[in-house]
Amino acid sequence: MVGEPITAFEPRASPHHRPDTVLDGWATPRFTVRAASVRGYLHRFHGNPREDDFAVAAHANSGAVVAAVADGVSGGPLAHLGATLAGRAAVDFLLRCLDSGTDAVDWPELVRCASWSLVEYAARQNHSTGTSPEAAERLLATTLLAALVRPGTDGSGQASVVRVGDSSAWVLRAGEWCPVFPDKIDPMADVFTSEVVGLPRVPESVAAVDVDLAPGSVLVLGTDGFGDPLGDGRGEVGRLFADTLAEPPPALGLAHVLDFTRETFDDDRTVVAVWPNGSAPP
Repeated sequence: MVGEPITAFEPRASPHHRPDTVLDGWATPRFTVRAASVRGYLHRFHGNPREDDFAVAAHANSGAVVAAVADGVSGGPLAHLGATLAGRAAVDFLLRCLDSGTDAVDWPELVRCASWSLVEYAARQNHSTGTSPEAAERLLATTLLAALVRPGTDGSGQASVVRVGDSSAWVLRAGEWCPVFPDKIDPMADVFTSEVVGLPRVPESVAAVDVDLAPGSVLVLGTDGFGDPLGDGRGEVGRLFADTLAEPPPALGLAHVLDFTRETFDDDRTVVAVWPNGSAPP
């Protein structure tokens, strides 16, 4: 509970066979990862599926971690699948880049591949090879936030993060939240008609933001269900998660805290957190 809680109730089952909560947690010699996605209280009340999702993987040869979070746009009947498809397509693209040994990532191409995965899926649903991006958008539009985190020297890391839509990222260090994208997108903007777009629409300009991860810091990727109550990080939610993420918590612990109840904040919430492992050997 944070502030005034939401009225307690028993969540309703979703007809889409989608788990209410998913989580993950593991470590490599260079990074520690925790991830969780929980269904929002509004979707629980109405029996709707969780429309957020995440994908995260380690690349053994390079020591890098790749991750994505996605938030299906409410209103699309298969928005929950759009989030899953886009996140997995982004992570697969980054793993292929690392396999090739390239130092540069074609971020616009990553976004186009994730977009095309939605169009292809929509075409299969319609038993057609001619489904348009507009039709796919009506069916399973989603935001996307993707990150490549490479190991640095002395236990540090370097992250490159790209986004389409209103999910966001932060670097948390010593209790201070530093946004990777300071220009917070208006969460009330219309994803279909404004400058803020969701896949399968591809923005005219796609560029990654690079950030350094010093030992003791953590990269946090989150959908707006987390970012909106977090705000500038100075309130109760910011303090709660600054304490929770000061060190890697148990995976179940992150999911438990992410499922906090606070009046008016009832959206799905997803967080992926990546810590560089300090003085870990290369």
